[in-house]
Amino acid sequence: MSEEQRTYSIALRLRRVIYEDAYIAVPVTDAIMKANEDGTGSIDIEAFIAEAIRIGGDDRVEWKTEETRIEQHPIQDPLPEGRSRFDAYYSAPKDFGKTVSS
Repeated sequence: MSEEQRTYSIALRLRRVIYEDAYIAVPVTDAIMKANEDGTGSIDIEAFIAEAIRIGGDDRVEWKTEETRIEQHPIQDPLPEGRSRFDAYYSAPKDFGKTVSS
């Protein structure tokens, strides 16, 4: 490889976070109810949310992608054995990085 073709690069570990949403119907049962001092009942919000999250793990739930975000990974480690890295220079068209004059 000639000096003209030699390039250097800096590796950065990224992560892609996919946010999805689903609508969950939580049955009103004793599992999410709490008794009030006056003898009435009300929904225990923490139990309600926990039950919704539990139901959300069911394979039949229809999750839809809301947003995909690529960000710097908070932990920067060396490339593990068996993993590959994407090199934009060698994977790019031949004119990658060259200045175009008008």
